[in-house]
Amino acid sequence: MADILVADDTRAIRNALVILLEEEGYTVRLASDGEEALAEWRRKRPDMLLLDVMMPKKNGYQVLKQIRRDDPALPIIFLSAKGSSADVSLGLDLGSDDYLPKPFDSEVLISRIKAVFRRTNHADQQPAPADAVPQNADADIKMRSYRIDAKRLVLVGPKGRTAALSLRELGLVRKLASHPGEVVLRDALLSELWGLNFSGNTRVLDQTILKLRKKFGKDADCIETVHGIGYRYVP
Repeated sequence: MADILVADDTRAIRNALVILLEEEGYTVRLASDGEEALAEWRRKRPDMLLLDVMMPKKNGYQVLKQIRRDDPALPIIFLSAKGSSADVSLGLDLGSDDYLPKPFDSEVLISRIKAVFRRTNHADQQPAPADAVPQNADADIKMRSYRIDAKRLVLVGPKGRTAALSLRELGLVRKLASHPGEVVLRDALLSELWGLNFSGNTRVLDQTILKLRKKFGKDADCIETVHGIGYRYVP
């Protein structure tokens, strides 16, 4: 099964996560501060990192920034007591794949973990339904004057300008681009990209869309909001 690195400075939370994750069959490694988390990541790359924000030595944001420079594809989920919309937005902007405020429901956390692993096609996870997995998962995606390099998780714009994408951003553009001109429902996006049992703040979807639009620059209007319903890719 997958190897999950848990970085949190609270012993009780680390212990609880070990019990929860091992019951699900995951292998668990622990770090109690940011520097230890980076050392564990360098020693052996985990399949996923569960990352607290407020830690000594290096906080979670600093850890994520450092990892993302060398490992843009590592699945990272923030678990944090900092749960405001601004905190969630910052975590996603920095490149996390999900952000779950504390206290969180254990079933919701497991659902989020499985959802991220489905998006990364992790070999040790149960496969997603056939109609939810693109036949050419590594194929480039064209959206107006931009090209999405799915293998490298990079948005390539005019004149070669590039911007890094998170796995969730890749999932969003793939879903929208595969239904040009059609409205993709908010519930469908949340279910597929955040997990079937998603029960968090649905603003994370809007915040992720906002991030994508910024990266598309002059073509930001290619992602259109259908208020109260969903989003649409306008070729």
